[in-house]
Amino acid sequence: MALFSKPKVALWPKADGLDIYFNQDENNHLSFEIDLWQFQNEDSLKNLADFFKKRKVTDIHVLLDDKYVVTKTFIYDSVVNHLNPEDVVTLAKDSVDFPISPESVTFDLQSQDNRTLVRTSIFNQEKFHLLRDNLSKLGLNVLEYKTVSEAVINVFSQIDNGQYFFFYPSSTTEYLAVLAEKGEVYLTSTIKKTLPELKKLLNYAGAYFGNKEPLQYLPNENYRENEIVTRFQKPSDFPLPLLAFFAGGKIKPAPAIIKTETVNTPFTPPMEENNKKNLLPIIAVFLVTLIAASLIVWYVLNHNKSPEDGLNNPGGETQTEEISPVPTDTQIETPTPTQAEVDKNIKIQVLNGTEINGQAATIKGELVKLGFTSIATGNSSSPATANKISTKASVPASYFAANLTSFQGADTDQLATSSSYDVVILIGTNLSGTSTATATPTKTGTTSATPTVKH
Repeated sequence: MALFSKPKVALWPKADGLDIYFNQDENNHLSFEIDLWQFQNEDSLKNLADFFKKRKVTDIHVLLDDKYVVTKTFIYDSVVNHLNPEDVVTLAKDSVDFPISPESVTFDLQSQDNRTLVRTSIFNQEKFHLLRDNLSKLGLNVLEYKTVSEAVINVFSQIDNGQYFFFYPSSTTEYLAVLAEKGEVYLTSTIKKTLPELKKLLNYAGAYFGNKEPLQYLPNENYRENEIVTRFQKPSDFPLPLLAFFAGGKIKPAPAIIKTETVNTPFTPPMEENNKKNLLPIIAVFLVTLIAASLIVWYVLNHNKSPEDGLNNPGGETQTEEISPVPTDTQIETPTPTQAEVDKNIKIQVLNGTEINGQAATIKGELVKLGFTSIATGNSSSPATANKISTKASVPASYFAANLTSFQGADTDQLATSSSYDVVILIGTNLSGTSTATATPTKTGTTSATPTVKH
């Protein structure tokens, strides 16, 4: 980025809030509790408009969730060189749960032998118009729209330009499944992480390309989002789709982060019981080996010396040596309690409630080392005098209290289910140990627009 040039800005509007990303290393992510997919009047947009005006933001890139722009591919059993939009509407209308018209679809035709693939993008026009109107009220000029699936495949095609299914986490319980070939998206579908629909999706690959077992890229199994982002020389807390806007040039060579030796293995959800069964043979071999080794040691220590050993004695007599038994401690160690695992893809916000700069970045660094990938930092809107951990009901606050410096014994409470974050960590003390009771915060790092319009 050129000296003194303004950083690129990308918006990711969601039903539960708006995420704003800046193409810079620090203070690069902020969230507003406002739904731009719903109608918003001038008053409800005022805080957000002031935010952009203050930072002189006018040009933006926008990520579109794939539930508002759905990609489907249909098959004609003949070669077709032209289709009317009305024909495509007839094909697509049962694939989405919103009304569509000829203006709602874009498509291209790809001939294969004696048939044609009709690759179609289906827009939710009602939602899309609301989004564009809200962006216009904010005085923003959209440089580019991209769906999340399109953005992810644009980036990942630099690693694999073949044919595969890519599974990107869309929530803590769901994946966005994307079927791609040569950098183009052919199918998008939101599925549960238990993947009961996986077989159906694999059948699509067979119908389109004749490949019933395409490669499958799965988070934290065949790829790690933060490692890919780092290879593009961007902050590791950036979501992968942002690289379609922010990353320029080719990725750096790096140690293989894609486990290509496992990508051909059909994906099945992790099953704890099966993992336990797989460990039984290993445990059995270990126990047998341990018993055998114990018998050998006992035999060596307790068996009399052989008569031949007497040849080394002046009298030629056989000598025996009594070996007193060594007392053993039969006390069994109390097993160390294991700590519950936490999903590393949850959204975390770190707020500095003190006047000491850099404390939020310190905690963010600790969270990155623990494996977390989605971490926003900022300053608290009011001063704090104690450390505090707030989590949703599904996330154990004890995990963060045990693993973060200076947060042992921190106050805890529960976040509302509607919160944009799964965990909010508030810093109210000097992490080096000095009291900050009189500290006053610097400018607010997170802002909320009111009111939020619900569905």
